[in-house]
Amino acid sequence: MAGQAASAPNADLLDKLASGLFLLGSLNVALFTFNLVPLLPLDGGHLASVVYEAAKRAAFRLRKKTWPGPVDTARLAPLSQAVFLALFLMGLIVMIADFANPVALL
Repeated sequence: MAGQAASAPNADLLDKLASGLFLLGSLNVALFTFNLVPLLPLDGGHLASVVYEAAKRAAFRLRKKTWPGPVDTARLAPLSQAVFLALFLMGLIVMIADFANPVALL
C-alpha cells in the first residue's frame, strides 16, 4: 500500500509524505493495541498476571488470611510457548496470503 501511495501520479510530495506517515502511525497504533491483548507472551498477559496477583492479595487481606505468596509464573511457560507458536504461524499464513493476493488501493 505504501508503494502504491508513493507512486500515485496525481499526488504531490506533501500528499505522499502525509500518506506514508499516516500509514506508519496507523501501524504503530495497531501494534500497540495488539500488544495489550491479554495473552501471556504479550505485555497484556503480563499485565493480566499483575492484576490477578493484586486481586488475590486484596482478597486474602479482606478475609484476614495469611498470603500464600506469589503465583509461580514459570509454570505458565508452556502456555506462553503455545500462544507464541500460534501467533507465529498466524503471521506466516498472513504473509503467504499477502504474497499470493496482495491488498490494492482502489
